[in-house]
Amino acid sequence: MLLALLIPASLLLPAIASSQEAPAPQAPEEDLVVQSSEDLKLALEAPAKEGPWTLQDAVGAPDWFEVSGQFRARFESLSERFKSIQDDGSGQIFVLRTLLAMTLKDEFLSLTTELEDSRAYGYPDDELLSTGQVNAVELLQAYVAANFTDTFTGDDEMRVKVGRQTMDMGSRRFVARNRYRNTINTFLGANARWESNTGSAVEAFFTHPTVRLPGFGDQAALRSNEIQFDKEYAENKFWGLFGSHEEVVENVNAELYYYGLDRADVFNLAVADRELHTFGSRWYRPTAAGEPFWEIEYAYQFGQSRTNKSATEDLDHSAYLLHVSGGYMFDHSSQLKVEGLFDIATGDSNPNDGRNNRFDSLFGVPRFEFGPTGIFRSFTRANIISPGLRLTGKVAGDWQVQLTQRPYYLESKTDSWTTTGFRDDDGLSGRHVADVTELRVRKPLLDGGARFEVGSAYLAMKEFAENLGDGNDSLYTYVQLAFRF
Repeated sequence: MLLALLIPASLLLPAIASSQEAPAPQAPEEDLVVQSSEDLKLALEAPAKEGPWTLQDAVGAPDWFEVSGQFRARFESLSERFKSIQDDGSGQIFVLRTLLAMTLKDEFLSLTTELEDSRAYGYPDDELLSTGQVNAVELLQAYVAANFTDTFTGDDEMRVKVGRQTMDMGSRRFVARNRYRNTINTFLGANARWESNTGSAVEAFFTHPTVRLPGFGDQAALRSNEIQFDKEYAENKFWGLFGSHEEVVENVNAELYYYGLDRADVFNLAVADRELHTFGSRWYRPTAAGEPFWEIEYAYQFGQSRTNKSATEDLDHSAYLLHVSGGYMFDHSSQLKVEGLFDIATGDSNPNDGRNNRFDSLFGVPRFEFGPTGIFRSFTRANIISPGLRLTGKVAGDWQVQLTQRPYYLESKTDSWTTTGFRDDDGLSGRHVADVTELRVRKPLLDGGARFEVGSAYLAMKEFAENLGDGNDSLYTYVQLAFRF
């Protein structure tokens, strides 16, 4: 299995060279152009005198104007399209994403805009393209921010943002700005974050999630990368309250949060209607060289929901998620890190009991825990039980390698493998869905202004998938090059 991952990676590396989550427990801010909820700073710090080429330096921008961007290209290949029995054979896609952010600022006020252009090419004609790959020429962010100091206590800081914005919170399991996916979640509304000088922070928001257009059903528009501006609808609401404190006890940080979601069909876009309330807490010891680290997060969810977008009956909703991980980072130049993983997210225990027990991860991202998304996206935080083992470290200088092995089981045998829709209402097809082995290699280029990345994920089908799908294993491979400027 591992050999199957290493061979494609070794073949791809020379070709690229000639042409040119896993957050534990705090997620890295990789691929951000403009940070969202966590930063009380603006888009970029003043550029260093030495380092990668930046647009800020190139245009000689004054202190009151900041500009930055990113261009990313990725090729993805899938040896077996496992999500549908009818779609035999391989699939591939080439995706491009360009981001450009600008900020005008003075001491107290700032105006930030960020443009996104996400496009896809070469997708098979018999496969459905989605707004997860395409969102051509879109206003990703446009907000006014006000910065305050000494608001409630000495040396505290508060930032209030109003407008369209991206958000990152906590572990990013429920609210996140997408990194790997070609398009990015954004919201229209207000967000306020307060931080004390003693390590406490409180953040509150009320927003309308942005609906990406063209809609999923408009395949002609998606395949031609047609420009249609995204919209927000009053019927869709997402709000929440997030609090955190550093060093609750020695070297242990804590978070407590509540998120509310109200979604319904709008325009000509059908969704699974739901009104959900999610309460949760996260405790973690950050990663440090020569020290153990760990993370525990639990969330309970209740309200009303429908099982799919064509359902018309509101069901009582009750579900939970638990994540536990821990490991050790060696005090060595290789930064070798060994980590054990365990995740459980409930599934619907009985399709006929008038209740829905399938967990909904809201606007979180699965990539840093469950492998690549894109055209692969094999598992997410719904109806799974998954232990795992991960090794991360540097080899041959600044090449970073990560190897992850995870088996996946259904939490409820009568609920579906949610990313494929395969379901056995009688629960007779077993619980073990598949095993996934992922290898990822990264290398910074151009003094940190660019990054090359190549990876593979091998999906080995097990009892459940063999009984309901075609039973064929699948190998996903990608090559990616990103430039920050």
